[in-house]
Amino acid sequence: MTPRQLNAVLDRQTKQLLDNGFHALCGATEESFTSRMEGLASLLDSAGEVPISGNIPLCVAFRPGLVNLADAMARIEARSAAGVVEMTPLSPDAFQAIEAIHIPRGEFYLLLDIDTGRDFLNVSPEESLAIFRRRGRTPLTMEEGVALTTQYPALLTDKKTYNCIQMPGSRKVGDQRVPSIWVSKGRPRLGWCWDRNVHSWLGSASAALRLGEAAR
Repeated sequence: MTPRQLNAVLDRQTKQLLDNGFHALCGATEESFTSRMEGLASLLDSAGEVPISGNIPLCVAFRPGLVNLADAMARIEARSAAGVVEMTPLSPDAFQAIEAIHIPRGEFYLLLDIDTGRDFLNVSPEESLAIFRRRGRTPLTMEEGVALTTQYPALLTDKKTYNCIQMPGSRKVGDQRVPSIWVSKGRPRLGWCWDRNVHSWLGSASAALRLGEAAR
């Protein structure tokens, strides 16, 4: 996609986030939030044309710790129900990005060429992660999965185009749990599944790259 096409997607996502009051969760005014999105647009202009092989071209992501994930999930609606966090016996604070992932500096950045993982249904997160590495793709983190579902709640219900997602880019050190988002008990849920289990409705999500300020 060209920078112009990607910027059109970014404009739509910015409006959706503002309409949903997401800027308030980030502690930002509408004006400052819009200014930060304009900064991301300038990065797109410099990036040139981006090949798209996944089913979502772009998503605004936020750095870990910026947003309370329970509040963010509460703004995601599917089947007329708001989302929840249910990760017992853990909490979102237990997870962090795996060592191979470099999150850009700054509060916001972009994910480009995202794939929800339709080809990875019935493939374990452990195996999916190995395939991503061979293909030069990067797995989504827990926060990126929440950001993606915020923009595309249809991934929870539209089985022809998307699928519910797992985020093998986040882990608790020494633990086999992988953050996942799906519909449970009639409402969107941020929970977890084991990294060696397979599911017919959960695919590991990935992106081609993260675009933002220089990686930390």
